Amino acid sequence: MYLETCRNMLKLLTLMLIVTFVSCQPMPGKEDALKQNQKGIDYMNEGKYDQAIQEFSAAVKNANLSNLSKGTIYRNIALAYNELGKKDSAIHFYTIAAKAYRKNSYDYIVNMANVDMLTGRVNTALVKLTKAAGVNPEDLSVNNMLGLIYLGDYGSEFTDYEKALLYNKKAFDISGGRITEDILGRSYYELKNFEMAEMHYENIHNQYPGEVVYTLNLAMTKYKLKKKSEADVFFNKVMAQDSSYRETIAVFRNAN
Repeated sequence: MYLETCRNMLKLLTLMLIVTFVSCQPMPGKEDALKQNQKGIDYMNEGKYDQAIQEFSAAVKNANLSNLSKGTIYRNIALAYNELGKKDSAIHFYTIAAKAYRKNSYDYIVNMANVDMLTGRVNTALVKLTKAAGVNPEDLSVNNMLGLIYLGDYGSEFTDYEKALLYNKKAFDISGGRITEDILGRSYYELKNFEMAEMHYENIHNQYPGEVVYTLNLAMTKYKLKKKSEADVFFNKVMAQDSSYRETIAVFRNAN
């Protein structure tokens, strides 16, 4: 199967899993840092990772921030570097973020699990994440990370689509964002529940019709449901948006 969206987003986040400050009520002197952090998040959502890093880096220098808030921003910096494919920098900032928290606390474990995943120690990351899920099962990060591991994105030996669905559904229930919905759609697709995959992919496509990978995923799902005339409409939209997908579509059709 060829679903490209998740592959492009795989750098953990994955999932654009951007976190905000621990407190919703900014303390005096934190307002500027809060605005800069939010601006960085906005840049991340637009795919402007270099600009995001500039905003996060400026925000984390604010002398009025608590260590916990700094840990949050350092994690955001790590996520942005991860999206840029700068693994060493991502590892560096995940490690700094972890040190902002009490050792073996939830946030410490999750950040160090990111380090493990980026250094190929997925089994070690799984141990940490399973522990973290026990501590805070309703947090977005741990559910998304486990969901991606069990989708096989960090090694086919870890693939377990039923577990992936469990974690990715919870991640979507927590955030309701387009990234988590796309991953949830992929989970249903891998389990051959094409009706549910179609529902999620249609929702994403309707919200972001200009995103070619969302159009492609919807077309493939409709093709699997034998809705070939509808699928052709979306395949044509994909090729109109980006003709380089012509070969991808041809390979998919021949395989299905």
